[in-house]
Amino acid sequence: MLECQSMMEKLSPFVDMASLEIESLRRIKRTKRDEQEEEKEESEESTTSSSSSSSNAYFGFPNLPEEPTNRDFDQSVLCRIRVRLPDGRITQRSFLKSESVQLLWSYCNSQIDESERKLFKLIQAFPGDYKTLHYGSNTTFEQSGLANSVVSVTWV
Repeated sequence: MLECQSMMEKLSPFVDMASLEIESLRRIKRTKRDEQEEEKEESEESTTSSSSSSSNAYFGFPNLPEEPTNRDFDQSVLCRIRVRLPDGRITQRSFLKSESVQLLWSYCNSQIDESERKLFKLIQAFPGDYKTLHYGSNTTFEQSGLANSVVSVTWV
């Protein structure tokens, strides 16, 4: 009986992480459905095309601010993230280390062609290991350890 208890204690962090990931995907799906209904109502009212910021809102991602530059900010507060997209392209962007990691999701969504947009996940690869990034996490780039790293976008 003692072995079962210790095994459950060792597995509990993984179960907790999986439940957070599932909840964040559910939240994205719910937001997507709500946004689809709103867009349908808006399209009936006006014939203007949607902007890139509303396409981020469509998937529930925050609006992406302007990219910070080296001349506006000290190099110590900036981090550069390189992103490998599902179609093989590699892009990169600067973020403030104090900004939320959720902005990375907005950036990745903006880089995917509109016709190919669907649910995706972000993976940070390490030699011999990888780490899945959770959208629901409100950590900053500095807290998450993502500063100056490479992230891959994969379809769910």
